[in-house]
Amino acid sequence: MPKCEKAVAEIQEATGRRDGIVAMELDLSSFASVLGFSRLFKNQYSALDSLILNAGVMACPYALTRDGLEMQIGTNHFGHQLLATELQPQLESAVAARGVATVVSVSSAAHFDSYPEGILPTVVAMNDQDSYSKWKAYGQSKLANVLFAQELAKRWKSKNILVNVIHPGGVATELSRHLEAEIANMLGSGMQQALKPFMATPLWEPKDAALTQLYAAVSPEIAKGKITGKYYHPIARQTAPDPHASNQTLQSELWQTTEAFIVTWKTQNHT
Repeated sequence: MPKCEKAVAEIQEATGRRDGIVAMELDLSSFASVLGFSRLFKNQYSALDSLILNAGVMACPYALTRDGLEMQIGTNHFGHQLLATELQPQLESAVAARGVATVVSVSSAAHFDSYPEGILPTVVAMNDQDSYSKWKAYGQSKLANVLFAQELAKRWKSKNILVNVIHPGGVATELSRHLEAEIANMLGSGMQQALKPFMATPLWEPKDAALTQLYAAVSPEIAKGKITGKYYHPIARQTAPDPHASNQTLQSELWQTTEAFIVTWKTQNHT
């Protein structure tokens, strides 16, 4: 939250606005946190014009979320599907007021490098520590972002909720912290610090990398053209995702697997 409050202060300073810029706590690796945030948001806001699903972890050591999901697919995909569906009423209220609402799923070009089958078929398979590959698991979670966005776009098209998915480019954020830790373990912290400026050279600055998701969220072209279910590379270039993304069976099965896990969790936790 201190980092969030710092971001709020920076936005207030840059825009000259003091009201309406609010930080709220949300941990996408925890269903309880997602539901808690959703309840708080619904109590405070009747409508949601744009939802950008941007949480992510990358190439982390094997771990499970507190809800029993492999950390990358759990945070990067399951938590986002729960959040989006919980906030559907607020998105529909925005449509009633403005005629359209938008959802942006932030994926990555890493979705081109998932497991051979694209998405592992079951939660048990996703959670298998013996076959875990941190980079393939990351690619899987990013492919899940694409498949989820396309499925949601179909389901919500008639509601005028437009859902698109983007790759922001390689961005100079803390997303690479696990990679940096691995380099430090291999070469020593001194060498890791020496290499850090060179590693950052080809990366986008966050303010520039944000342009593609902002385009998908608020562009008049998106709203007027009712563009939905599309994939964008930086900056705001519509392009084709990995061939796995055209697999309608994979898309449907991922949705059903995710939904079934969420429903079971809610039943067991009496939510």
